[in-house]
Amino acid sequence: FLQRLGERKKQCPPWQGNTLARSTKSQLLKDWVAKLDGLFDYLLSELDPYQRVLKAISFDGNIISCSGREVTLSRQGKVIVVGGGKASHQMAKAVYEIFGERAHGLVASHKDLGQLPPLGNIRFQPAGHPNPDQGSVKGAEEIIQMLQEVGPDDVVFSLISGGGSAMIELPVQGLTLEDYIMVNEHLNRAGFDIGEWNGVRKHLSQVKGGQLAKRASRAKQVFNLMVSDVTGDRLDVIASGPFVADSSTFEDAHRTLTSLQQKIAPLGQHIPPPVKDYIEANRRITERETLKATPQNVVNLIVVSNNTAIDLAAERLESQGVHVPEDQRIRNIIGDIEDATIDIYSRLLTAVNSAPEKPTAVIAGGEATVDVTRYPDFKDGQSYGGRMQMMAGLMLYLIEDLPIAGLFAATDCRDGKPPAGMPESAGALVSGETLLESRTQKVDPAVYINACNTYAMHEKTGTQINKATFVTNVMDLAVVVYVPMD
Repeated sequence: FLQRLGERKKQCPPWQGNTLARSTKSQLLKDWVAKLDGLFDYLLSELDPYQRVLKAISFDGNIISCSGREVTLSRQGKVIVVGGGKASHQMAKAVYEIFGERAHGLVASHKDLGQLPPLGNIRFQPAGHPNPDQGSVKGAEEIIQMLQEVGPDDVVFSLISGGGSAMIELPVQGLTLEDYIMVNEHLNRAGFDIGEWNGVRKHLSQVKGGQLAKRASRAKQVFNLMVSDVTGDRLDVIASGPFVADSSTFEDAHRTLTSLQQKIAPLGQHIPPPVKDYIEANRRITERETLKATPQNVVNLIVVSNNTAIDLAAERLESQGVHVPEDQRIRNIIGDIEDATIDIYSRLLTAVNSAPEKPTAVIAGGEATVDVTRYPDFKDGQSYGGRMQMMAGLMLYLIEDLPIAGLFAATDCRDGKPPAGMPESAGALVSGETLLESRTQKVDPAVYINACNTYAMHEKTGTQINKATFVTNVMDLAVVVYVPMD
């Protein structure tokens, strides 16, 4: 990676801003690292899906207003609540506050939250993430049964957020949960973007790709409220779109699996034969495709997204005297993590070189990918750390000795899987001093990056971010701030 990163950095213009070597104001940089930690806390509060859902729905005891549509709820009509995801329990709290005992339903919640108490007639089913478990299956079966029983006077609220793809799941007949999990893990590790990943999962599921919308066809109205955790806010990709028409096909899933097999074969791994057989058998059977047109009784609404996080962060920094124009707000980051890191650095470099005396920042949001096959010392079961910890590690080699502070965080405060018994990491806070400080601590970040073991690296260097709770998931966020020292 050092060679790849070094060659890309050489292609960038020379740095014309301040450097730490000529400054005695390093405390200012440390203060900015602390400010970025505070910024992250502020964003977690502002992105609270409970507050966002409360603002999205109004009910006067008779008429429901949501997303520009008004629906009369008759006396015999029920409010059915379904959904799942890392933030969906908070969304359900808002719906219960609005409708009280009239709301009935089941929401899949993250298993790490334990068995949440019911909210009136809304129950919670603990479910697995990043892979589905038996709780995911149990919740999906109950939700399907509930939707099949809705009547023409009933209004359905679907509460979907990041993690929903795993937390509400029922594999197609003939496919075991173990088969599904195996292909899910392969896709997760092999660097496929969320669209490709979800395209496979939809075609192996009885839930995704609009199939819950089919089950709710008799409902008077379905309000599908979503916390977007995908680049471009594509409705059909959020939690694999259980209530949304799907543009992917069996043919797309087949192409992704073919590419996946080529990636994992050198590692001695394979795709479960039942998965390959099912996709292959259905490539040209159109009647088995996912939903291709959203029903008229379904309204889709994104209540909060990564764009919200980017703009809130920019407003906060601007209020502190940091310049963050629109062209320094990178939306919808996708692709390889190294390319994304270079893009952020390059944008900041351009901004600094044009006005080296002014504080400025680049904010980037989205979800890049880490292709572990590019890192020679990766070991399955021994390499821990997510995308943002990796991006923070890569950035160290671009900003060394520069007055730059950086926040690299997963907004759900879960950046990759931690080692057993260790706390979740939300990401990392680093600066132009971090690389020098790590050497003083006799920690070589390159060793950990080459092993994709960035969790251990940031733990040893004291740059890891740990938060006690999480309430949302709107993908990843990187904030890189240049602080003039002269």
